[in-house]
Amino acid sequence: MKLHDARLLLLTALAGAALSCGPTTTTPSNFLLITLDTLRADRLGAYGYPRPTSPHLDAFAARSTVFRDVTCSMPTTLPSHLTILTGLAPDQHGVMQNGVLPASDLVSTFDLLREVGLETAAVVSSGVLEERFLQGLGFARVLDDDLEKNFHQLPASTVTDRALELLAARGSRPFALWLHYFDTHEPYTPPANLAEAFAGDYDGPFPESIDGRLVASLNDPELELSPADREHVSNLYDAEVAYLDSELGRLFAYLEESGLTQSTLVVIVGDHGQALGELNHWGHGEWLLEPIIKVPLILRLPGQRQGRQVESPAETLDVAPTVAEFFGLSSPAGSRGRSLAPALSGASLEPSGGRIVVRRRYQDAPERRGVAFLRGGEKWVYYRDGAGESFHLGRRAGAGGLDGESTFSADSEAAARFSELVRSLDDISALPGDLSTETRDMLRSLGYLP
Repeated sequence: MKLHDARLLLLTALAGAALSCGPTTTTPSNFLLITLDTLRADRLGAYGYPRPTSPHLDAFAARSTVFRDVTCSMPTTLPSHLTILTGLAPDQHGVMQNGVLPASDLVSTFDLLREVGLETAAVVSSGVLEERFLQGLGFARVLDDDLEKNFHQLPASTVTDRALELLAARGSRPFALWLHYFDTHEPYTPPANLAEAFAGDYDGPFPESIDGRLVASLNDPELELSPADREHVSNLYDAEVAYLDSELGRLFAYLEESGLTQSTLVVIVGDHGQALGELNHWGHGEWLLEPIIKVPLILRLPGQRQGRQVESPAETLDVAPTVAEFFGLSSPAGSRGRSLAPALSGASLEPSGGRIVVRRRYQDAPERRGVAFLRGGEKWVYYRDGAGESFHLGRRAGAGGLDGESTFSADSEAAARFSELVRSLDDISALPGDLSTETRDMLRSLGYLP
């Protein structure tokens, strides 16, 4: 399999012409994947947010291709990342919760790039993505040390430091590097200067029942939060975005100064978003509201200097096929995603299969199910738990982007089609075997288990 095949050269030439880039884009030699955990798209300036949370990301996006309507496969860290890496939906790769080891026969983009000579590595910042959960996915090195002693998470400064060390030490060898940033995941503990800048006008006191497990505390139905309390949590989230952005700024500066922007395909993507009090819900995983499932996706070709905005719907499921396309490789086997490369030359895209499917997390609760179906402006959402089941027929552009007013009628033709879809996808029978004590402790420290 040749890395520089004629089809790819034609594709990149078309992309370069369409983008009017200077200098002309070239076939990438290197690949940099940056995943931003728990970052909702609408808190970035590049996606219209008015607060100055992301000046470095915004500047990077201004000379990149920004996909404005991107949906994750599942708002849970490990399953969502496996989808990004393999192009497989959660029901295909089989991981529907954090703490589960993936099948040994999964093939990721990094497997494919390693086979054609790229040096692969990953820097991860959360225990749910430590090396044991990434075995067999093509990484020659996974830098995850110090996670346990740092409460199973690392700050953005550590991720950027390690990335710069790896890049400086690589010599001239082509690389495929994945960087995972976790800072916009709770708990929200931004540096003091940013907390002051974004949340300094709060005079509290914050409810005493709020502890380090922030989201679990906020979702307590007996907890009463004032409007100022709610705004304070949202402001702390913004401060975390700003901290993340400052560390990405250091990384972007190095890429420019070292000339790597001329040879590297850079993909920046969120694994899922975060609810910040919408419909009185905080966090992610349990519900499939738009702020939870909408994520940023920013792609920069080697040498790209002019930006492009893509309005066509995209999915995190599409990342692996897109990367494979630019390197002249076949998509990972079984991928339901499709390459987004045509969008860079102005083509409109339709979701694979005509609809987008997003699943709810069911960490430690096999009776819980949830799925959202998106097609155009429509959004159909189904939930099942101990209290029964509910169906919601709405629109993505509903009040606050929260699924709109439900028009579900049990005796309608649409309800019959909806029910049929749900039954066809309700195919995960039970959770895998019991999680180890070590894994449970790690998940508990990060707020995934009570």
